[in-house]
Amino acid sequence: MATKTICPRCGNEKLYHVRRDKLMCSSCRYEWKADRLPLRLRKTQWEAILWHFINDKSSNYISSESDIERRRVLRSLLLLRRAIADNVKNVLDVRTTDVLSEIARAFPLQNTRQRPLFVLLGRKNHVFATAVPREGRPRLVERLKKCPVSFSFVRWEEKSGLVGTYLYEVGRLTPAAAARQMGSLLEGFWEYLRGSLVGRGGIRHKRLPLYLAECAWKYNHRRLSRERKLNQLLNLLRG
Repeated sequence: MATKTICPRCGNEKLYHVRRDKLMCSSCRYEWKADRLPLRLRKTQWEAILWHFINDKSSNYISSESDIERRRVLRSLLLLRRAIADNVKNVLDVRTTDVLSEIARAFPLQNTRQRPLFVLLGRKNHVFATAVPREGRPRLVERLKKCPVSFSFVRWEEKSGLVGTYLYEVGRLTPAAAARQMGSLLEGFWEYLRGSLVGRGGIRHKRLPLYLAECAWKYNHRRLSRERKLNQLLNLLRG
């Protein structure tokens, strides 16, 4: 299967060869080595892992089907989710990203004893998802109301899963039709998220944002073919 090289940051296809065998994006000017994949896994091994990842298979299943040790599969999935989390932040504007970073520093997820709140942000017909401790909700609401994004909170319950939207705000969306469109996008994503998290084992609080970013990336790319998703993920890993 041929893999078309694109920019791992912005997805642009127009690239230049520059110094030290690197490629440079003509749009965002990002430089990277296109032929390098992490963890000393061959391209065919990464393709096998990514194919099953796209199909929402478990690490045990990926290990048995790809003949790769489960420990290496877990490391590869962690690295992949981190790359996805960095990439999906491009949905947000700089100010919103700064707000989320500030809240993450002030209220570390690993220190909370309550179930974190899931936070969904929408902008330009794309979504981004993360998690915050309940203690950080008031400050986050105050700060997000000054940002040009739509956002929503839900809570996670042991028996019933995702229930009860705490808050829904649309910030600076005009006209009203744009606000309704963003509201539909957020509601559709929550339904997708509910189905994606059913059946998963326990997730550590500090890694919950990685899983939510994975769901956001898959939702934003839900209309792409599996081959195109595979190519985009390979390019993220090369970046």
